[in-house]
Amino acid sequence: MKKLTIYFLIVHTIMLLITGFGIWFILNEFFPEMMVNYYFIVPLFFYLMGLIFIFQFKRTPVNEPKKMVNFYMLMRMIKIFISVIIILIYWFLDKPHIRNFAIIFVIFYLLNLVWETYIYIRMELYFKYKDKQQKNSQKDIEL
Repeated sequence: MKKLTIYFLIVHTIMLLITGFGIWFILNEFFPEMMVNYYFIVPLFFYLMGLIFIFQFKRTPVNEPKKMVNFYMLMRMIKIFISVIIILIYWFLDKPHIRNFAIIFVIFYLLNLVWETYIYIRMELYFKYKDKQQKNSQKDIEL
């Protein structure tokens, strides 16, 4: 599990650096009117939420798939709730540019949704593999 967590941390960091700088470059070069003052908040938010998501999965019960799915859904709901709060705070601070901020935020949200789904599927496959390995080793002991 430790190797998988390190792998996800490295890939998550690389993915968000590429996405963050890539979208920043595209906005600066092709859509400068869309750039918002506090752009760095968006990739930083998704980076921190991804870290929480990865580290919390280490604590989920492997042998209880229902709890794992419930936890995954809970993390999604928390993320949506915090996202709405961040957009509302930005709306209060910079009303003229809220549309641009919301569009950028939604783009990051959708990209991050795909990434988190990939992480969830990989972790679930890993847990199933480990569970199957344990069952096989128990069979060997019984024989």
